[in-house]
Amino acid sequence: MVNKKDLKPFDLRQYPIVPLVGVGVMLTRNNTLLLVKRKFDPDAGYWAIPGGHLDLGERVEDAAEREAYEETGFIVKVSKLAGIINKIMYDNEGKVEYHYVLINYFVEQVEGDKNQEPVPNSDALDAKFVPYAQIKDYTLTESLIELLKQLKIGY
Repeated sequence: MVNKKDLKPFDLRQYPIVPLVGVGVMLTRNNTLLLVKRKFDPDAGYWAIPGGHLDLGERVEDAAEREAYEETGFIVKVSKLAGIINKIMYDNEGKVEYHYVLINYFVEQVEGDKNQEPVPNSDALDAKFVPYAQIKDYTLTESLIELLKQLKIGY
């Protein structure tokens, strides 16, 4: 008989059998954009907007608001859709290693000090508001670069 303690949880993210849904939030202040430095793959060490996985049974807007709070401590409300990005990453053998449909929203901070600095949580190495003019100086994820180009922000 197999002991449940010996079983590893099945990781659906890497080498998925279906595309996964992710959410991202764009919180802006005075011509700056909130970015987080990713702690985990895909794209560990790269800068991105706060975001994460949609949970089963969760509305995408609720997921975006939850992820913003979990990653930076900001309580936000979705204001409008920013864009949808396909994130498909292949390994060296040409196999799909990661496949996400990323639904990104503009959000507004609804509680707390509007001058408060972000506090990175367990999923992020760092978090900060970056002026639009300096965004190109950061090592961004390809999916964020694609979104910024679509929105004509910094690119």
